[in-house]
Amino acid sequence: MHDGVFFEDSGIPVATVISAEFVGAARGQAGALGAMDYQTVVVPHPIQPLTRQEVRALADKAFDAIMKRITA
Repeated sequence: MHDGVFFEDSGIPVATVISAEFVGAARGQAGALGAMDYQTVVVPHPIQPLTRQEVRALADKAFDAIMKRITA
């Protein structure tokens, strides 16, 4: 979150990707950094036990949201 907010504040588009388990924590950190409206790309949780193919499938599903964040 810190890096994402820092780069966005510097004018560099960022797509911070988090798993659903961390939405609350991410909002809290963004708020503490003064970025209450900071948007993340959320993928299902958990990620750790997934195979490489399953992670690629998650990335494919998140691709449009990531591109929208970095090109908006």
